[in-house]
Amino acid sequence: MAISFPVRLGRRLSNLREKRGLSQTQLADMAGIGRAHLSQIENGAVAARIDTLYALAQALEMPIEELFKGL
Repeated sequence: MAISFPVRLGRRLSNLREKRGLSQTQLADMAGIGRAHLSQIENGAVAARIDTLYALAQALEMPIEELFKGL
């Protein structure tokens, strides 16, 4: 069974966050979203809106297309 895109993207975000030594709370604050919402995105429970992904990419100091690398 194929893994859904939101789950793959969530795993990628989680890995990027952890590589930078950030907690969910820290990244969520930096991106201007709630920690619970970030958790849902990372778990693939919700599909993030493009403006949310853009805010997360900015918080991670990378171009938005980098979030999708390898997906």
